[in-house]
Amino acid sequence: MTRILVLPPPELWAEIVTPAAETRLATLGEVDRNVSDGNLPRPEVLERVERADVVLTSWGAPVFDAELLARAPRLRLITHAAGTIKPFVKPEVFERGIAVSHAAAVIAQSVGEWALTATLASLRRAVEFDHIMRPDAAGSPSGADRPRGWGPEKRAVGWGEELFGKRVGIVAASLTGRAFIRLLEPFGCDVAVYDPYLSAERAAELGVRRVDDLGELMATCDVVSNHAPTTPETDGMLSAAMLAKLRDGALFVNTARARAIDYEALTAELRSGRIRAALDVFPKEPLDDASPLRLLPNVLLSPHVAGASGESRRRLGTTMIDEIARFLEGQPLRYEVRAQQLATMA
Repeated sequence: MTRILVLPPPELWAEIVTPAAETRLATLGEVDRNVSDGNLPRPEVLERVERADVVLTSWGAPVFDAELLARAPRLRLITHAAGTIKPFVKPEVFERGIAVSHAAAVIAQSVGEWALTATLASLRRAVEFDHIMRPDAAGSPSGADRPRGWGPEKRAVGWGEELFGKRVGIVAASLTGRAFIRLLEPFGCDVAVYDPYLSAERAAELGVRRVDDLGELMATCDVVSNHAPTTPETDGMLSAAMLAKLRDGALFVNTARARAIDYEALTAELRSGRIRAALDVFPKEPLDDASPLRLLPNVLLSPHVAGASGESRRRLGTTMIDEIARFLEGQPLRYEVRAQQLATMA
């Protein structure tokens, strides 16, 4: 019988798997669940992996290095109910012929939706309009002769802007970048993508223009959304010089890891009031209470939640259980990770 080692602890497991999916998992083999309060210590993982044909991991996964693999003679499949597998799946896994699948595409769908949400909210000044409709700190209306929000406050905010027809620049046609591109389709945007790994054929399939010069994309787009993975190539890519190329009034959106961006330079640009931003990820998290970003009215902030929703969390484990079923039935994996993808993976 197939033995399936499930490593996420109970609290996380309950978030990422539906009851129906858990019932299905039990039909696929003998399930060895982690029922402790947290992630299993490595010695216990080494002991339990000896009997496993399949391992289902999530955040807090052990490193699948030569030591662990030597203790796992039966292992044929690793499924990761979270994002990237790069930190813990080593080349030896692929050399052993072990199949790997991860749920990064599930998270990407949620990130794409958040990027669209943040873009629309920022362009249409949704947060500002909400604020001017609410009572001031004293709980009194802003004027005796009119309700709050109508009048000078509304004129100060302006009319906002539509996304329809805008020129949108995507930095990296990654999983999240492609998810955002798909969601932009109904808005008739002129979508340009900077990604050295994006072929002309793939760009045509996505319905986007491929731009070979990052500076050109930064200087010519109304909205720039960063989806670059953290790799040596992307480290510091969105430098002070690049950010200075953003046109006046442009919106910069970041739902990706922060290492690609010079955040000090970005903060300076935002302080000038020249551009706007919607930021979900920061170099240091949680974002410090004293961060000047918290005080800027031209910045929409969120606490690293772009990839998280109730639905996306539940899809993580459920999707990987589907992958286990496919694998055991001899079908191709839908979210398989190949060894050559490690070099460009976040």
